[in-house]
Amino acid sequence: MARPTLTAEQKQKMRSEIRAAAIRIINRRGLGPSDTKGYDEITIRDVIQEANISIGTFYKYFKNREELGQALWAEPVEKLRIEMQSDIESISNPADKIEALLQHYVRFSVENRRVFRGAFLFVRPDRHPTPEPMDLKDEVFYRNLCEAFVEGQEQGIFKTFVVHDMAQLFWAAIHGSLALPVNLDRYGFDNPQTLSSNMVSALLDMIKAG
Repeated sequence: MARPTLTAEQKQKMRSEIRAAAIRIINRRGLGPSDTKGYDEITIRDVIQEANISIGTFYKYFKNREELGQALWAEPVEKLRIEMQSDIESISNPADKIEALLQHYVRFSVENRRVFRGAFLFVRPDRHPTPEPMDLKDEVFYRNLCEAFVEGQEQGIFKTFVVHDMAQLFWAAIHGSLALPVNLDRYGFDNPQTLSSNMVSALLDMIKAG
């Protein structure tokens, strides 16, 4: 007799259970946000033993170990996108929208240190496969930046500039203000919160008309 087809909810539940098993291993081994080598030493066998599933079951839900690694950060990042979208929909002023977007990015890095470092500061080893490129327009942070820039230009409160280029610059700048003190901690940079706060002010001043 053929096995009954799993529902989407059942499939998601199993993916979440496998993900939770990997997180338990990470926590038990005391791996910090920047312990990429430590995570590299967690094997699929470790995960299936922790989740009490077969290796065949694992491969039904994840193509490989790298896809599981990406899933570890997916849920918090998706929550960030939802909160960000909900917040800016209640804001009418384009400059305030942009500030809110940037502050969400900063707050996420502070409140989710492990996820931020794992998902946003991770340097992919050469041996890892390169993921399929994603269209920037599919990313809510970029898209909302662009829409706020256009609104501000139409209202005459922003200078004239290429929206696509400026959105990339803003993203790179706020990300860099958070990453630089972490990646180059041998230098005496201000802490990420202070540096990013100053960066938000500088970016907004740069595009305001007049």
